[in-house]
Amino acid sequence: MNLNAYEQLIGVLQKHKWENCMTIDKASWGYRRNSGLADYLSTHELITELVETVSCGGNLLMNVAPTYDGRIMPIYEERLRDMGKWLVVNGEAIFKTKPWIHQNDTVTKDIWYTMRKTQSGTSVYAITLQWPMGNTLELGGVTPTDQLNVSLLGLHLALNWHASSKGGIFIEIPPITVNEMPCEWAWVFRLDGLK
Repeated sequence: MNLNAYEQLIGVLQKHKWENCMTIDKASWGYRRNSGLADYLSTHELITELVETVSCGGNLLMNVAPTYDGRIMPIYEERLRDMGKWLVVNGEAIFKTKPWIHQNDTVTKDIWYTMRKTQSGTSVYAITLQWPMGNTLELGGVTPTDQLNVSLLGLHLALNWHASSKGGIFIEIPPITVNEMPCEWAWVFRLDGLK
């Protein structure tokens, strides 16, 4: 897919299934002996690509370029391990999910939504690519109900929230030390009991 076509897909729910085919090396789909660290997407950039793609109903195909004899270089291994660590905590917001009524948040930048139907109802996932400043996170795309329960994946406690006067909700985030953070790079707030 060329870049212009890809840019038209991101942020917009498509009426058909689609695949984002991309590579960790910014300049090549093949192994390059002379590449430098700046030539590779960071873990944060890869997770951003995954989250934006899945939120818009797409599938991500991520290329790893092996050497001529089939070895995977350490930079690729590191990125794959990082993605795996993130998915261990947050995979339920990615695997077997569908796009929600909003793909990204209407108020707060860098928040993308997915949803999953279960036997007990529907869970909506607000995936934030930047940790919220202060102790609150505003979600403008969410219409609250009395049954709304909010949690942070990887942190086993319910979070308090209150409705915003202009629509949406504010999630109150308790102080979390670096050692208590459930993951790096992006964080997922699970919303149960929405309409």
